[in-house]
Amino acid sequence: MLKRVIASTAALLGLLSPSAILAKPSETTVNTVRERAVEARFDGVILIGEPDGSFSVMTTGEKPVATDAVWRWASITKQLSATVAMQEVAAGRLDLDAPISRYWPDWKGKNASSIRIRDLLLHNSGLPQPDASPADSDGVPAFYRSAAASPQTSAAAFCAGEPRAAAPAEFEYNNCDSIVLAEILARVTGKPFNMLVRDRFARKLKMRHFGMFGLGAPVRTHVQPVGEFANVDPLLNLGVYGASGGAFGTVTDLWQFDKALLSGKLVPAKERELMWNSTRENGFHGFFQWIYPAPLAGCTEPVRIVERQGLVGGIELRNYLLPETRRGLILFSRKRPTDLGDPWEGKGFAFDLLSAVACGAKPK
Repeated sequence: MLKRVIASTAALLGLLSPSAILAKPSETTVNTVRERAVEARFDGVILIGEPDGSFSVMTTGEKPVATDAVWRWASITKQLSATVAMQEVAAGRLDLDAPISRYWPDWKGKNASSIRIRDLLLHNSGLPQPDASPADSDGVPAFYRSAAASPQTSAAAFCAGEPRAAAPAEFEYNNCDSIVLAEILARVTGKPFNMLVRDRFARKLKMRHFGMFGLGAPVRTHVQPVGEFANVDPLLNLGVYGASGGAFGTVTDLWQFDKALLSGKLVPAKERELMWNSTRENGFHGFFQWIYPAPLAGCTEPVRIVERQGLVGGIELRNYLLPETRRGLILFSRKRPTDLGDPWEGKGFAFDLLSAVACGAKPK
């Protein structure tokens, strides 16, 4: 997760210009990314998405995974949640400044009439914190280990418990925000969240191996074997994550979503920019994602990046979108031993790869 204050790059943040970014990645760029990944001993899958929707995908590591391997998407799922919410905003069925109580009148949360939809999307709700639930002997918070819990019951029970603070509260990353939002979306649309993402994304965009974890159930997909990335985790009930982290699919499935979002096929431009609005003062927080200018190597001006990270069960994922040129960079990593770093710091693995993709730069 991005640090809230990015003081080290403040002096470099300025107006963004599409001319600062090359028109199309070259074969040289793809080779640069591969060489840097091998050098860093990156263990996973990398996808470079191009403005026309085409892509290059590669795997590196001692035992490279298949390019069509199914991975847990972890908190990248929240990016899907925000997109569904903004579709409803665009349709006039959801008001960002309306309280939870308007859409879920019998929700038992103490602050139902004061927590706005916007507060959920910005992690300003003050809802109870699942990560603070009592940990077991393995160090896993009880919220993620319950055999009986589901996103629906958690939204109505745990997440409706004693609030941490009154809304709008200080930012605190919290899975309850997206879990409660998903139940609101279900009431607004008449469909549960797993059906919403299936109908609006998976079927429409031909995301062939996309799915949502069910409560305690093994995952069945067209990829055989499913492998370590999607099977039920022995330490976690992956079904309880729901809209906060319950999606799975291949790296190319995610690119199908990304390119549709970048091209305006999923959300109208006005609502998409509202979803991606952020400032330095609020820690560059958008709606369940981070949007910030990064001083990439090879570009004369900072490049606007939309970022969503995911981390669960020993894997780390990054989804980077470049709105001005409709490019993307996706990293699915086994998290060993590569330190992905943060692009806004002006150094590190992700910085080098984004500099190559966005600016044609080679790492020094």
